[in-house]
Amino acid sequence: MKKLITTALLTALCTISASALATPIAMTGTFASNDMANNNYSAVFSGKSFLPADYTVNSLTYSFSFRDDGSDMFTTSGPVSTGSNMTGWMPHTSISYARYLTNYATVERTGQQESAALSIGGVLLGTGSTTLTESSATTSSPLQVKYEGTGCTSYQCYDFYTKSWTDTTTITLDNTGAFTISGIISNQSIIDELLRSDQLTLNLNVVGDLVLTNSQLLLDYTKVVASAEVPEPSSILLALAGLAGLGAVRRRSKRVAA
Repeated sequence: MKKLITTALLTALCTISASALATPIAMTGTFASNDMANNNYSAVFSGKSFLPADYTVNSLTYSFSFRDDGSDMFTTSGPVSTGSNMTGWMPHTSISYARYLTNYATVERTGQQESAALSIGGVLLGTGSTTLTESSATTSSPLQVKYEGTGCTSYQCYDFYTKSWTDTTTITLDNTGAFTISGIISNQSIIDELLRSDQLTLNLNVVGDLVLTNSQLLLDYTKVVASAEVPEPSSILLALAGLAGLGAVRRRSKRVAA
């Protein structure tokens, strides 16, 4: 019996209560170009026209993705000597000796760091940059042969040579890959600005050469239905039916008690 009463009451209350649903919509707007290099870029995103008559804005979600365009300019330093190594005299042929001199040097080849900073409504939302990678490769210069003279014993004379070359290691510091600047805006002042002007101006400060691969701005809102809203006829009938069922249960209970 109590279960029946509870069901009737829930039916009536759910029918006449206010309803609200959180829904994201994509704000429209694009940058003039997706190929960006060493500049400030702006774009206006608009979304208020897609909203219903009564709503509450909950948040703005943003996501902007970039990748390196693959055409970096590199700065190469001059070779820096890091030492040398020489062996002792070693038999080269039956009538000559040689010693071997290896010189060592390094060269740094550095690419430009790419980065982007995103701001909206004058507020910096986030920054990102490509990933630094390091690689190295070693090359040897052509062999140089220097005659050092002749030395003789009582049995034979020998020629002496110094054979030398330079091993140069090139260290490449490159900035490559992709990155994303994303997050959720809960700053009410920015949301209020959207409601006043129907648009948000986004700014990207780009350093280096980047390609914008994705730009997304989602507006999460809740449609508001006033609690004083008059129910439809079918809702009224369901509510009355629930109350009538409650009255019948009470009368039956009184007869049983008598």
